Amino acid sequence: MAKVILRQEAIDDLNDIWTYTFEKWSEKQADKYYVTLEFTCMQIGKNPELGNEYEGINSNLLGLRTGKHIIFYQVLTEDEIEVIGILNESMDLKNRLNG
Repeated sequence: MAKVILRQEAIDDLNDIWTYTFEKWSEKQADKYYVTLEFTCMQIGKNPELGNEYEGINSNLLGLRTGKHIIFYQVLTEDEIEVIGILNESMDLKNRLNG
């Protein structure tokens, strides 16, 4: 299993998602969704090929949808994956990831 590293931007995204979900629904729902996102990151570490290519946004970028979000990541080496962002599917993905 590859080590999954989260960029600060991805950590900030996780925190923002948790806060939004807490404010909109509940702490229980926020915790549940957070665990789902964490689990998906672990699955990426086990099988980096799960994601789809997003070459129109950034070269070597993969994304895996979970719930209403897409976890964007790059395979750095066989043993290391970097999550660069976790964005809502309705966002302007190209500008958010290249901005």
